Amino acid sequence: MNSPKIFAGSSNLLLAQKISDKSKIPLGKIDLGVFSDGEVDVWIQDDVNNCDVFILQSNSAPVNRHIIELALIADALTRSGAHRITAVIPYFGYSRKEKQSRKGEPISAKVIADLIVRSGVNKVVCLDLHADAIVGFFDVPVIYLSALEVLAGRLIKEKFKSPIVVAPDVGGVRRARNFASLLNAPLAVIEKHRHTHVRDSLEVLSMTGEVVGDCAVIIDDIISTGGTIIESAKALKQKGAKKVIVCATHGVFANNALEKIEKSEIDKVFVSDSINITKKNKKVEVVSVSELIADSLVGEL
Repeated sequence: MNSPKIFAGSSNLLLAQKISDKSKIPLGKIDLGVFSDGEVDVWIQDDVNNCDVFILQSNSAPVNRHIIELALIADALTRSGAHRITAVIPYFGYSRKEKQSRKGEPISAKVIADLIVRSGVNKVVCLDLHADAIVGFFDVPVIYLSALEVLAGRLIKEKFKSPIVVAPDVGGVRRARNFASLLNAPLAVIEKHRHTHVRDSLEVLSMTGEVVGDCAVIIDDIISTGGTIIESAKALKQKGAKKVIVCATHGVFANNALEKIEKSEIDKVFVSDSINITKKNKKVEVVSVSELIADSLVGEL
């Protein structure tokens, strides 16, 4: 069997290189292009016959292009005789539609999972999915990783005084509880109401737990427009928190989220490099999950 290789899609070349360096698995040669009408073009330039291969691709913006790119790379590797194809998807797009909230909606996460598997993928590596149920959408084995320990390790180095971990909504309580145990900190929960007819809008309703005089640490899986964490930070400061820190795995930072965070009551944001963040922001620090993913890939060989 030929030596394993990592083929990087265009979504996060920096993370792919870091994973390659740490795992000692070389990056394969691949040519990615776009036709004049927007169609994605893929050409695998290495011999992958009877080879274990990994595709590193986050479904980040432009989301649809990166998903199609992933599917085409998988198909190209299948047709080139690859022995086993593992899709490494640090950020899984469409994960916020894992169920039908109202009649007439698709289960988008299932559609994307089916597309990826049917393109020839034999195994999937995911990082902090928006809903754990998505693992069951893949008809192949899934290695489910979490960045919580990586983020907690970085937070511990800051030596914040008396931190309190805050779940920004009821759905995130389990994640927050796990994070609180890593920090040996108490837990608070914010209850919010989201307006289903207006995307990315919410209203903070109430809070359980005391945050007076302490450093509040909001933990979430995704920061998209920033509305949730900005409103949560405002509520926490009103409740007496002296400092508000945010930790999240996936920094989507859609639209002008970074600018809004810059002007908000948030003191610091720690996010992983599951998504390549090109804009600089003095409040945002990127913590790499490259070693976490690299160790997982080595363990699969």
